[in-house]
Amino acid sequence: MGPVLRRASRAAASVESWMSPRVLSSPKRPGFVTPLCCHESCEAQRTYYRESMSLPGQSSLFEEDPMLAALRAQARVCGPLGSKMYETLFTELADDYEAGGRIYALLAGRSARPIHDAVPLRLAGAIHRVVLRGEDDRLARHYPSVGGKPGEDFGADFIGYVREHLDEVESGLASQVQTNEVGRSVVQLTLSHWLTKFGVEEFDFFEVGASAGLNLNFDKFYGCFGQLRMGDPTSELRFMGDWFGNAPLVPKTGARVVNCKGVDVSPIDVTDPSQEIRLLSFVWPDQKTRLQRIRAAIEIAKEHKPIVDTESADTWIERQLRAHRDKATVVFHSIVWQYLGPDVQRRFRQALEDASITATPEKPLIWARMEPAGKVADVRVAMWRGGDPEEFLLAEIGYHGQEMNWLLPY
Repeated sequence: MGPVLRRASRAAASVESWMSPRVLSSPKRPGFVTPLCCHESCEAQRTYYRESMSLPGQSSLFEEDPMLAALRAQARVCGPLGSKMYETLFTELADDYEAGGRIYALLAGRSARPIHDAVPLRLAGAIHRVVLRGEDDRLARHYPSVGGKPGEDFGADFIGYVREHLDEVESGLASQVQTNEVGRSVVQLTLSHWLTKFGVEEFDFFEVGASAGLNLNFDKFYGCFGQLRMGDPTSELRFMGDWFGNAPLVPKTGARVVNCKGVDVSPIDVTDPSQEIRLLSFVWPDQKTRLQRIRAAIEIAKEHKPIVDTESADTWIERQLRAHRDKATVVFHSIVWQYLGPDVQRRFRQALEDASITATPEKPLIWARMEPAGKVADVRVAMWRGGDPEEFLLAEIGYHGQEMNWLLPY
């Protein structure tokens, strides 16, 4: 896939207009929105859901039984996003639900907003955890994540497990979907090289919505495209040329990260085996490469434990920017902004504006973010070096971090 060109007006879009999506609310997590999906990208999923709604009879289906519609829509999403296994599974679960079977007994009336509450993915994750813990050989034979292969009776075995372990499955549904897509770390790697164009030799890095903090170790990963080498060449986690859509036009030398911290409203500690399994359970089991990446990142995190605080994004970033402004400072988030409540967004922006007052060419403040732009995400930067921010549209990128197409000249 070659570079994708954008109209100049798009590249020059203001931060304020870009950062004003419709925000949903969540009674379970005030100020934060329950994800529609896992790392597959909420915006890409919404696109497919909208397409599902346009099919004959689908709009009325959503109105009459949102849970059935959510299961059918999830099935339709999974195929294009690379999981034939889950496409088939959710189709069978929807059929069982519609027939008034065990899945209906489990899920009917459980949520008024099953798509927004990611109920289908919670159910899939709950059963995947059983498999990852090695608790059911009958199911394990269907799961590529533990060496199996989906058979024709996968759906029947899945529903059978639900029937036999209803209380356990119901408990598993309480676990909110949370993932930590490691492929997005190519944004941080490339950004660290791009910053040297502005004289930045070292910087502090603060990530909002860091989940398990796996991508806080980005400088311990390795990226390579042609003559460009980024990160640690000895790393087990490697992103080679075919991961990129085109060559990032950045300097060959990268800036060094000094202080590196993250925040999340509900961080995952992968040094706890149960939390590690929880994180892995929401990676679709037939996507082996993604599982390999996240497992490699987890091993790195066990050796170099990331710092992830539990706090709201706005108050946390305000504290960090007050304490760390003696060098270049990068504030970063990926597929997070739309989940912050309006008040949190406002206070977050205010913290950046307040900190920008002290920004200089020697100590710039950089707000970098990878956020939805339709079927791909944009990588945008606002940089304060004294005065008004400079705006940059650096790249387009897939929601897993794949096929990053660099848009700026050198």
